Amino acid sequence: MTSTKLAQVARVHFEHRLWKNELEAAQQETTFFMNILSELKTRTIHDTHNSLLVASFFKQFQHFERLIKRLLEEIHSIEKEIADSYSNGVFYDKEQKKDHQYLSEEMKYFEFDYRENKSAFKKFVSEYEKQAN
Repeated sequence: MTSTKLAQVARVHFEHRLWKNELEAAQQETTFFMNILSELKTRTIHDTHNSLLVASFFKQFQHFERLIKRLLEEIHSIEKEIADSYSNGVFYDKEQKKDHQYLSEEMKYFEFDYRENKSAFKKFVSEYEKQAN
């Protein structure tokens, strides 16, 4: 394996580890947010507007739960594929590069969408708590 190929594989593996860590943190955070939403569900039962917002946020976080699970599975699959190729003497081929680029794009979309949803959720909770007090 050339040092360039080795450096590429090391960079890809490092990026996958970063993404995995980021997704696992988002997974824990999503569970936490859904617990908060469960509490808010009972508190907003007589408030149609806020009740609908709680339901909407709950659905969005359920979507992120599924997306996180899928992305983690994709990372695992690509890592396994790279390891298997290495065992067979094939080192980070064009198809693996395409897989990594595709996953990179998916992570960019995830990061943006998750950050936007999280920000909107925190703003909603903050405003709701101000109204409730």
